[in-house]
Amino acid sequence: MNQTDSAINTKINNGTVTSSNTNRYMSSKNQAIKNDTAVSTPVTTTSTSIEDLYKYFGILADAKQQAGQHVETYLSIISGTKGGAKEKQLASQFITRFFKYFPKEMPIAIDAIFDLCEDEDVNIRKAAIKDLAVLSKECDPEHLNRIADILTQLLQTDDHQEILQVQSSLQSVFKLNPKSTLNEIFNQINTAEVEEVRKRAIQFLVAKIPVFLRESGEGSHKDLEDLIIKHVKHVLIDVDAEEFILFIRLLTALPSMSTLTGRQDLVNIIMAQSELDKPFDENDIERLMILLSCIQQAIPLFSKNVQSTKFVNYYLQNVFCIFTKLQDENLKFEILKSFAELCVHYNGQVASNNSIKNLQVLYELMIEYLPKPSEHQSEEQQSEEDELKFNFSYVECLMYAFHVLGRYHPEFLASEENKDRLKDFRHRLQYFAKGTQNYIKELRNSLSNSAIGIKENEENKIRRVALKVTTNIDTLIKDLFHNPPSYKSAINLSWKIIEKQIAEMANAAKRSLSVSNVDTSELNDGSRKKQERGIYQPPTGKYSTNATALNPKPNGNGKRRTFSHGTTGQRGGRF
Repeated sequence: MNQTDSAINTKINNGTVTSSNTNRYMSSKNQAIKNDTAVSTPVTTTSTSIEDLYKYFGILADAKQQAGQHVETYLSIISGTKGGAKEKQLASQFITRFFKYFPKEMPIAIDAIFDLCEDEDVNIRKAAIKDLAVLSKECDPEHLNRIADILTQLLQTDDHQEILQVQSSLQSVFKLNPKSTLNEIFNQINTAEVEEVRKRAIQFLVAKIPVFLRESGEGSHKDLEDLIIKHVKHVLIDVDAEEFILFIRLLTALPSMSTLTGRQDLVNIIMAQSELDKPFDENDIERLMILLSCIQQAIPLFSKNVQSTKFVNYYLQNVFCIFTKLQDENLKFEILKSFAELCVHYNGQVASNNSIKNLQVLYELMIEYLPKPSEHQSEEQQSEEDELKFNFSYVECLMYAFHVLGRYHPEFLASEENKDRLKDFRHRLQYFAKGTQNYIKELRNSLSNSAIGIKENEENKIRRVALKVTTNIDTLIKDLFHNPPSYKSAINLSWKIIEKQIAEMANAAKRSLSVSNVDTSELNDGSRKKQERGIYQPPTGKYSTNATALNPKPNGNGKRRTFSHGTTGQRGGRF
């Protein structure tokens, strides 16, 4: 039996390694043998007092640069981690202080600190976690990877102050070796059995990496950005809605993604997640929610050079055919708002060969919400009845989309063969215009009669939004009522104005909307309220030091693609 085997076996036989930690020590042993690194003489189990620790400290301190010659003294300090609370904290400090002088004893020293990270005393755990960051400055890459791996797993703690220390230490390790640390974090994201580890590891990346890249200087970490993109693409195979949004925010924050090529690559990633190549099942609401969530992440990336045409075509060919079968009005409104926003950056010149057919689909859905006056009632009588039925919010979305797409095919309404269609359309527009103008007058009168100087109530806020919706519709109707129909007017979608106002209010309140200030309440959670902890059970058996980040295996916990109706958020009410 070689010296390595003797050291490890003696530690186990002497009871200094618990069953939960055996895998870690065996991992250290195997790594040591693999790298032909000798693990030093086993740590003695004799009780080490505070006085003893200070005596050992004095010996090593006096030795200065020759401290490494006093191996037995250093091992005696390490044995202090098996003592009482005070001995553990003091031993941890002294282990860290002289760590660099004992390269052969590094595995034993690191494992001793790992043990303290699992202590039942939270103060000892926090001190040990802090010391890991100091140790990492003197470690070789192999040991640094182990520390990064353990710190990532420690994100599962329930203590708020402890998790802050874990984040701080992990951030320190990340700065020392960004690529290796990133590999270890993503390894845990892919393989962690504890869901909280995966969740908080993702949140850590989203919160900390943009700050690191910004402070390091643009263009100085191109290789690291490429590695992040590679890992994220792999993880996106199996994510839930929250994770997907966080990863897209992470990618958006990368300097390389701010270029035209970068934004197009990001849109392609989102498009792949949207599965636009697969047919749509009207009963698959989850798939619809995934699509909506993907679109909301993609919309800010579109421009005249990064176009949304493929998403628009997918809506027209797959979503609108089942639109009227959907029962959830809020969901239908979200679909229409997203579609209208996509049309802002639609390019009909590169659209599919089915563009006329697609326009026909949009037109038929639009006139579903543009009623014709009844032949048996006067227009005034029916107008009063139908004003209550007019769905102004739906019409704003659909008419805006038709206004955008129609300009690429003016013959759809203006050609001789389509004169009957144009006649019917004008009839509907004229009738809807009267109802719209009546509603606009009513809204303006209500707003003008409101008391001046009194803080605006909720009803007036709603009226102002409704006024914007109806004035948008009125503008579009006037354009389409030209002979031939015109497509020149430009409007700002009503809910986008609301979003802009909210953003301005937030900026006025000095709230940063950057991705670096992603809500990390979950990352820093553990509930700040004091709760009854009872007897603390240390998280034994949960930490593995197997460094396999370069070949991560997909999580076997089943598919995560579960998107709720609340994913897209509500961006303005319906009228």
